[in-house]
Amino acid sequence: MKKLIIAAIIAVSVAGSAFAAPTVSVNYNVLSSFKSAFKGATDIQWTVKEDFVKASFIINDERIEAFYNQYGEEIGTSKAITLDAMPVDAKRAFAKMYNNYTVKEAIQFEGTDETAYYISAENEKETVIIKVGENNRVSVFSQTKK
Repeated sequence: MKKLIIAAIIAVSVAGSAFAAPTVSVNYNVLSSFKSAFKGATDIQWTVKEDFVKASFIINDERIEAFYNQYGEEIGTSKAITLDAMPVDAKRAFAKMYNNYTVKEAIQFEGTDETAYYISAENEKETVIIKVGENNRVSVFSQTKK
């Protein structure tokens, strides 16, 4: 179940949302946890889903997304990073398997159980989202043929 929630979170992060909801009701537990963890956050935008709540905000001049369950417990945070900001071993693991792909976006996800990197890349045949997780294990998160 936890992997399903994380998968949903990453899909929302990578894909983004086209429309902002006019009014979002965020429960007290989530608001309290967020305010405690991210003092000084600005430009806060909330997204409420069945399995999680996402806060997208700016802190220290950086756009961050924080994910919470309905009880206000943090699931993790994500932020866009450059490929250069990834650990060397993670970059090597990706390059070894996907050297003929062009990187479009990279996201660092710091969850309660692990830190993982999600890389959106494409070549002339397909678009993929690759996860580089624990021990630099590379797995296909999403794959779309062109």
